[in-house]
Amino acid sequence: MSYLTELKDPAILAPGDIVRRTGDGKEQQGCFVRLDENSGLIVGDVVDLAGNNFAAEVGVLRINPGDTLCRLDRRFASDQESLSARAIVTGWSLFKDVPALQKQILIFVERVYSPSQILELDKSGSLQTLFVPIQQKFKIGKFKEKIDWEKIRDQRFRDLLESLHEEKHITYLAFIPGEQSHKPLFYSIGTKPHQETNVNLQRETFAFKPTHGGHIKIVSPREATQKKFVVDAGSNFIGAGTYTSLPTAEMITNALHELFPEHEFVPLAGRGAHGAQSY
Repeated sequence: MSYLTELKDPAILAPGDIVRRTGDGKEQQGCFVRLDENSGLIVGDVVDLAGNNFAAEVGVLRINPGDTLCRLDRRFASDQESLSARAIVTGWSLFKDVPALQKQILIFVERVYSPSQILELDKSGSLQTLFVPIQQKFKIGKFKEKIDWEKIRDQRFRDLLESLHEEKHITYLAFIPGEQSHKPLFYSIGTKPHQETNVNLQRETFAFKPTHGGHIKIVSPREATQKKFVVDAGSNFIGAGTYTSLPTAEMITNALHELFPEHEFVPLAGRGAHGAQSY
């Protein structure tokens, strides 16, 4: 390959050089940073050419007996094939779908690959060696991260509970399912009235239609190992207010125990967890 120069002494490498280590079934390539104290190569944006993977943001390549170390000498800044190689990347359909990442993708490609190498991959039908690592590094395409909104919602509510101390309270909205196959849902933005809380809830990605609302107040001391809360379902906005029955509050505490078993929840009728002034 005309763009590869085999090196016997890694000490001649300069920061920014593209290096490739081949041996023992491995073929790794990346941007050289420096040598470590044991003559290992600290390399940024390591790609595994044999497995078509993005291997690491930063890694250390050890040159073992039998390995081959090469430098890629034909670079985007100076090679006449740069325009053709860059066009392969910019013409990729997924590249066009992520305008906010296009500059970063091109920087990555030009930092880690040679133009001649990209044209060679194109000619051999092996562009996955380029496109898969790009997707993995930037988490796009089939490697796009799926946001677990359910987990985020539950964690936000747990964080609110755990932030309470000295008989502080929160207002909440909840969906309590009628079937065991469904999960209860809780939402709060602190001490805001239930109607305002619902307006905010409906703007969330994980919005749901609440069936109950009420108050949760901490009653355990700050130093307690297990937090203890009193809970009511006494919202006027989505409930019977002061006339809310104890069994209704028990539905809420049962659901809270299911989601947050590390805490203790005690049901109270009416607005017993806060007071008649609640909305």
